Amino acid sequence: MKFHMIRDCKRTEPEQRYIWAGMEIFPRLPAERREEIRALVERLSDTPEEGRALFSVLTRGVPPQVMSQRTGVPLGRLYAMRRAFFDQLPLR
Repeated sequence: MKFHMIRDCKRTEPEQRYIWAGMEIFPRLPAERREEIRALVERLSDTPEEGRALFSVLTRGVPPQVMSQRTGVPLGRLYAMRRAFFDQLPLR
């Protein structure tokens, strides 16, 4: 999936690219980092469906529009959770 800047995100473009690149290689990240990502997704989502949708958008490259249609999670909510994820994920 191609990188797109997230509007209204507090992170700079290089920081967003760094996070995006990490999500592209999610299965190869250290277990501790994967768990940190999963925990943040869980904190940001109100329901299991929201969590699964956000996780798929972040780690599997599924477009938000597709996940919204598949899961019934409102598109605006999915975008808001993705923005919050990028804002809150610690860089390292």
